[in-house]
Amino acid sequence: MRVFAATLAAVFCLGGVNAAPYTIDPTHSSVGFEVKHLMVSKVKGNFKKFSGEVEFDGKKLTKLSGEVKIADINTDNNARDKHLNDADFFDAKKFPNATLTMTKFEKGKVYADLKIRDVVKNVVFNAEIGGPIKHPKTGKDVISISLRGEINRKDFKVGEDTADNSVSEKVIIEIELEASAK
Repeated sequence: MRVFAATLAAVFCLGGVNAAPYTIDPTHSSVGFEVKHLMVSKVKGNFKKFSGEVEFDGKKLTKLSGEVKIADINTDNNARDKHLNDADFFDAKKFPNATLTMTKFEKGKVYADLKIRDVVKNVVFNAEIGGPIKHPKTGKDVISISLRGEINRKDFKVGEDTADNSVSEKVIIEIELEASAK
């Protein structure tokens, strides 16, 4: 019985041994979102500054985490961006970052803890992994990661006093990452 338990423990420990760290290429990556305005039109935005860590074992993600700088929100409207940074929405001065930490990757889904305004909720993203392929110039393995999911902004205390018929509670999150093996 002890041999079986030790063997089982070794298999689980070695499961991530073949995982390799990848570097995110910010010039070919984006962290974006979409909400409805007045329930008729879509407003899209993104975060200009983000960072993250990726590990990939050749078939699946073994680690994915990231952080965005809230103050660098971009909706192509300076007045709106300033308002989104104020206390009634993101409160960027008090809560300067939002983070995402994968808890599980299974059957084309990324399960993750999303932290906004110090509120942590588990979210699920549909995930599509491309590659790996060899970069023609560097010879390094390159992968792509596409994530799409939705959250309710009010679950994270974002714009709690803003009516849903003005800005939808539902927020679509789209993350596109290109990363190369270190």
